[in-house]
Amino acid sequence: MMPIKKHQPPAHDVFLGTCTPTKNDTLGQRVSGFGTTMNVLYGDLVCGHGDNESMNNIISHYLYYLDLMRVGREEAGPQEVLSCAKQVAFNPSFSSSP
Repeated sequence: MMPIKKHQPPAHDVFLGTCTPTKNDTLGQRVSGFGTTMNVLYGDLVCGHGDNESMNNIISHYLYYLDLMRVGREEAGPQEVLSCAKQVAFNPSFSSSP
């Protein structure tokens, strides 16, 4: 899968953990896992706004499907990996410059 936008890895690689975080990823609190996958797919529409309903709904659905497939929730990782609440978006949808 190819990245949709510049400067972001493919969601598939992030989800599988085969993507090596860059210095900017580390500074932006982006680690391989479900939270960063949401960041690639949804950007600042969902991520970087703290603990919000949209993000929590997506996480809830993900955990529900893990349960259906009988995959242990512990396999999904801790909340820091599931969430993108504190992550900087890869490509913000707005710019602070005029």
